[in-house]
Amino acid sequence: MLLIETKDGSTPDWQFVSEGVEKWQLRAQPGEKRVLIRIGAGKQYPVHGHSVPDEVFVVEGVYVDPQVEGGKSFGPGSYLYYPVGTEHQASSPSGCTILVWNANR
Repeated sequence: MLLIETKDGSTPDWQFVSEGVEKWQLRAQPGEKRVLIRIGAGKQYPVHGHSVPDEVFVVEGVYVDPQVEGGKSFGPGSYLYYPVGTEHQASSPSGCTILVWNANR
């Protein structure tokens, strides 16, 4: 029997990351991790690097990373792929929600 995992969006479990930044872990199993990250207007996710590839999908708002294309703004539906070893800092001038997934090794 297949196990279908669900999360109730009416009661998200947002966890503090830094001032104005929260995350909601959707899935964390060996080999895969999915997280929604909400960045408030004018706030930044702390600078960090990755030992596995990191993929970002902009769900809503405007996402900016100073290390990507000179700080270009990315709107809903945008996709970014960060290879292993990338160091970056996500931010948003007006607030955004992003879906992040990686291999979680």
